[in-house]
Amino acid sequence: METRPSFEHCPRCKSSQPIFEMDEDGVSVRRCQTCGFQFAPGLTLDLKVVPLGESPAEVAPASAGQPRQAVDLTVPMQSATFIFWTVDGRSFEATLSLHLNAETHQGTETVLDRLNDPNLFLPLRVPGDLPVVFLNKSQIIRVDVPHEEVAPADPEHVAETNIQPIKVQLINDVQLQGNVRIDGPSGRRRLSDFLNTQPAFLPLVGPDLLHLLHKRFIVRIEPQRS
Repeated sequence: METRPSFEHCPRCKSSQPIFEMDEDGVSVRRCQTCGFQFAPGLTLDLKVVPLGESPAEVAPASAGQPRQAVDLTVPMQSATFIFWTVDGRSFEATLSLHLNAETHQGTETVLDRLNDPNLFLPLRVPGDLPVVFLNKSQIIRVDVPHEEVAPADPEHVAETNIQPIKVQLINDVQLQGNVRIDGPSGRRRLSDFLNTQPAFLPLVGPDLLHLLHKRFIVRIEPQRS
């Protein structure tokens, strides 16, 4: 039986994941819920959400000649709340923990980074529900986030960015308008290139919010005049 879910840093997933302790043939085993990685006995990875501007506590070294006990590794995180829209017609606010240092670009990890990573489920905290809710990414139509969640442009192609205004119709008949940012070398900044080579979620910069749209649920896209 699975008990005591907690958010910890999984060395295989390279990100914060829910860790569960379970009984396997009478032996207590701690595994990552996402990839199944088994944590070694005596090793505790304690994930703490650290507010922005504060430094994580240092890990005290073990005394000489003394056996090493549990290791406390503090992973600096911040929590952010977004609006999720799913195929069952629901929309709700949920909180996601993000790393302060992204792996693929400079700055803080964004919700778009998490949506486009290889993991199938997104661990969320939803008010009024259980402490942890695992949301299947394939069932997310869109996520609405503040504009500041946009990842910085690739410095190599920042001078070659194509801003394309578009109109998007989703599978639930919702229509959204905004701009997409197409980065890349000359000859590879067409809208068709952007749509066919980007990951699963498309970032649409609207007038008030950034909409992260699952391409699976986009019916059509109409280019607009600049």
